[in-house]
Amino acid sequence: MRLRVVLDANVLVSAAIQRGPSHRIVAAWSERREFDLVICPTLVGEVEDVLTLRPRLRRWIDIDLAREYVDVLRTFDGIVPDPTHSQATTRDAEDDYLVALAREHAADVIVSGDKDLLEWIEQRPPVLTPEAFERRLIDLR
Repeated sequence: MRLRVVLDANVLVSAAIQRGPSHRIVAAWSERREFDLVICPTLVGEVEDVLTLRPRLRRWIDIDLAREYVDVLRTFDGIVPDPTHSQATTRDAEDDYLVALAREHAADVIVSGDKDLLEWIEQRPPVLTPEAFERRLIDLR
């Protein structure tokens, strides 16, 4: 069974600017399709805003490379519609759309470095750090 996974914007941004678990997770998806990515326009827009509108990130990623990375996400043929409704679920209302996205599209897991999501009591679907998800991928190989 293939995992359906929502990668939080912080994981996608981290993957673009540094080498580490987030980068390896995105490579596992983009190069080897080891899992099914659940991503929507709002999530892509969040990544785009961070990577292209924050000048301090230029020291880690060139603006042209940032735009190219976002274009890859935006043109992914598996992009799904934004969630139709998100109710207050987590302690940070900005995270609720990720939970709604995961639930509406039957994701098995959310991968995030966000403390609010990681400490979310309900954990449906479960939320894993990039490190924990990378270990899970390795175990599934």
